[in-house]
Formats: sequence, structure tokens, C-alpha cells
Amino acid sequence: MSSVTLILDRHMNFLKRATTSVLRRPGKTIILLLLVFILGSVIAGAISVEGAISNTDANLRRNMQPIMSIGMDHEAWWEYESTYDFDWETTFPPAPPILTPADVRAIGDLNYVTFYDYMAMVGLSSLDLRRYEGEHESWFQEGVPDWFDLRGVSSSSMVVIEEGIIELVQGRQFESGELTPGNERATALISVAFADVNELAIGSTFELYEVITLPTDPDGDSWIEWGPEMFIDENVHARVGLEFEVVGLFDVPLDPDVVQHSQEYQDRIRALNAIYAPNWSIEDVTRRIAVEHAAAWEASPYDAPGWVGHQLENSEHQMRVIPLFVLEDPADMDHFRTAGAHYLPDFYQFEDLSSAFDEIASSMATMQTIANWILYVSIGATLLILSLLITLFLRDRRYEMGVYLALGEKKGKIITQILMEVLVTSFVAITLSVFVGSLISGRVSHNMLMNELTAEVNNDPWDNWRHEWTIFDEIGIPTTSMSADEMMAQFDVSLGIQTIGLFYVIGLGAVILSTLAPVIYVVTLNPKKVLM
Repeated sequence: MSSVTLILDRHMNFLKRATTSVLRRPGKTIILLLLVFILGSVIAGAISVEGAISNTDANLRRNMQPIMSIGMDHEAWWEYESTYDFDWETTFPPAPPILTPADVRAIGDLNYVTFYDYMAMVGLSSLDLRRYEGEHESWFQEGVPDWFDLRGVSSSSMVVIEEGIIELVQGRQFESGELTPGNERATALISVAFADVNELAIGSTFELYEVITLPTDPDGDSWIEWGPEMFIDENVHARVGLEFEVVGLFDVPLDPDVVQHSQEYQDRIRALNAIYAPNWSIEDVTRRIAVEHAAAWEASPYDAPGWVGHQLENSEHQMRVIPLFVLEDPADMDHFRTAGAHYLPDFYQFEDLSSAFDEIASSMATMQTIANWILYVSIGATLLILSLLITLFLRDRRYEMGVYLALGEKKGKIITQILMEVLVTSFVAITLSVFVGSLISGRVSHNMLMNELTAEVNNDPWDNWRHEWTIFDEIGIPTTSMSADEMMAQFDVSLGIQTIGLFYVIGLGAVILSTLAPVIYVVTLNPKKVLM
């Protein structure tokens, strides 16, 4: 018999011993099978919840508009600013970094971006115009102007129109010549609702301005209260504004399911009162406002506090530049964040429309924490329980292993034999538990999420507000919350190859670790002591 045949023969005897051991001890095999099945089902449930959360999050983001913007990380800035001492007379807090159009263009040139634009923003008032209030009671006060959000545009193809956030129903968008400085009058797009309230139409003109009042004390800590007295001529230093011509009328799509007084309803009212105009007009009026604020102090009998000159020198900080990036694919958002981070000024961050599913995100985060704890505890329990069980099983087989050792069998083969016996049984149990655990956890997690989301939907509409104000709310892009049914339609507990592979690695890994410790202990004993 050749050496190769001898090796194969010994190998077959080794496999045969393991197979015979499993078949001749059906009671212990069934006990091990059931125990691994129960523990494996718990582990499979926890892992499948992790997979379901990842799948659901990916599905939600895939169905989200691929629009991103840049906002300031206010908490980080305030923490940084708090390290400085200032008194507003001689020293001042550091000016926050500025997001410039050059930064926007550099980020907009990334391959992930299909289109981008940016808007400058400022608030201006008018005594002649009134806000559209919808079904709400009007806040109009005689002699007091209403306040309006002016939103800048730098492209003849507006992102808010291209993405269906607003609909152009009459007139046109801006022409390229209107978007550059040098025009006597700025053009504007207003909503149909706003136009109806103020009897405006295509070709109509209106003026927006800021009223600069005279200071009433030497420290500038007291100003004329907001009201009719603020706009009496003797209290007014200047009205800084600009005239606009209406070239287009837009509307904001209405969701028939939106409840009055809800956040979504308020978003639409705010969007209908927005006025879109070229960026140059906003930059110009912002600069002139800063100049007139300084001139108001010069015209007063008081010496201007230090902050007035500081504000004039940093007038560009009074105007915000807010970009909008339309990505080719929502799945590219994380890649875009990473690539664009290189061009972001300090204390700025990318934002998206994920607040539309804040409710389910919060619920999934809670569920993920619970699933993680269950996974850790179940792995620990598996290691402990299986170690004790296998130790008990090996007590009855000490004589058998002592014989193997006495006959010169290698310790490595004995260890491998026991591992094979346990792994064969455990593999069957784990294969069964992966489907059972996933099925049970899928039903439980689905019901938990649905109950929590239903409770949110049934809240008083007056309480139906998002917890966090986003930059999209400021620029009139509604982050409309999804309904519970819409969010749950994206819930996906299906098992992918990676999830199943992870489960087998964790399950079989726990079994191997549980088996090695007692087996190694037994085979290290002296064969004579074992056989005595």
C-alpha cells in the first residue's frame, strides 16, 4: 500500500469516526441541534434587523430627491466663538467663514453633480404689499409693512423649477442678461397667490426696501419698537430698496392630504410668499443697507458704537449664499459629501432632504440599538451555554479520547474530529434558524415601526412639526414628511448574501470558540490519567 493510500485511508477513518459519533448519539445530537437553533434564531433576528434597517434607509434615500445644499454647523461655531472675550465696544467676536460663489463652483464641478445653482438671501419689507395667508387670519397691521423673503437666482434654469418644487404657470424664467449687474430694475418671479392678493400681473412693478431708523440712545441698545411709529418720517433715516418687474408667476404643488396648521401647510404658505430675483440685486441692496446703517449713526447726535464700523467692514457677512446641488443619483450622496468636504470652509456641512423621514429614522435608530444589545447578549449566551454543554458531553467521552491518545492519535485530529461533530450539527441548526429568526424578527420589527409611526400620525395636527429647522425650510424647498404607509412601503427585511454570510460567520464562529476551550483542555490531559 502506497503512502498516499495510507494517508487517504487514515483520513477516511477519521471522517467515519466523526460521522459514527453523531449518528450513535441521537439524544445528544438533538439537544445540541435544538440549543443551537434557538440561540441561532436570536442571533439571526438581531442581524436581520440590522440588515432591514440598512435596506430601508437605502430605499428611503433612493426615493428622495437628490438635492443637497450647504449649511453652517452652528453648534460647532458657537462653541468656537465662546472661547473669545469681547465687549462690542473695542473687541468683537470672530466673523464666521464665508461660503463664496467660488466654493460653490468648485463643488458644483464634481462628477456627481448634474446641475447646481446658488442663491443670496435677504429679508425686505413693503407698505404696499401684503403676504398671502391662506386660510389663516391675516396679521396685517395698518401703517406697518409686511416682511418678505427675497431669494436670489444665478441661472436661467432655476433648480426649484427644474426639480418640480415650484411650477411656472405664466410668463418666463430669467434671461441671462437679467442675471448680471448693470440693470436699472431687477426682474422677479412671484407666486400666483401672492399676485392675486396684491393685484399684480406680468409686467407689474413693485418695490421692496429696508427702513433704517435713527438710534434712540448712545449705546444703540434701544430702538423704536416695531409698529407705525417706526415709519414716521422724522424717525426714518432712509429707505434702502429696489424696484422689481414681474416676469413670471409660479405655483407650489398642493398635496391634498396635507392638514392645515401642519408643518407641510406652513411650508407651502412660506413658499408662496417667496420672491425670486437675480443675485446681483440682493448683493447690491445688502451692501447699501450696511452703508446706510453707518450713515444713520453719523446723522444722529450720538457717537457710533464700535460694532457699527465692524458691521460695515464685514457687510458681506449680512448676506448668505446658499447653494443647491442636483445629483445624478441619490445613492451618490455619501460619495459627494466625501469629495466635496475638501472644498467646504470650516464650520460648514452638507445637508439633504432626509428630514422627510425623521420619524422612521428615529424609530430605526432605537431599534438598531436594541438589536445590537440583543446580538451582543446572544453571542455571549451562546459562548457560555455551548461551552458548558460541550464540557458535559466530553465528560462521557474522556475514556474514548484517552484511548485515541494512547494509540498515538495526534491531538490536532482529535480536536478536529470533535469540532466536525459539533459543526455538522450546528450547521444544520444555523441553516434552519437563519430563516426562522429572520421571519420572526421581520414581523416584530415591522409591527413595532408601524405602531410608532401610526402614533406620530395620530398626533394633534398642531403638534405635527419637525424637530429640526433645516436650510431647505429657509430657502423654500419643502422637506415634506412621508406618510406612515409610504415609509413602511420601503421597509425591507430581505436577506442578502452579505447578511446571510455574516450570520454564518458569527454563528459558526461562536460554536467553534465554545467547542475549542473544553476540547483543548481534555486532550492536554495525560492519557494514563484519563484511562485510570
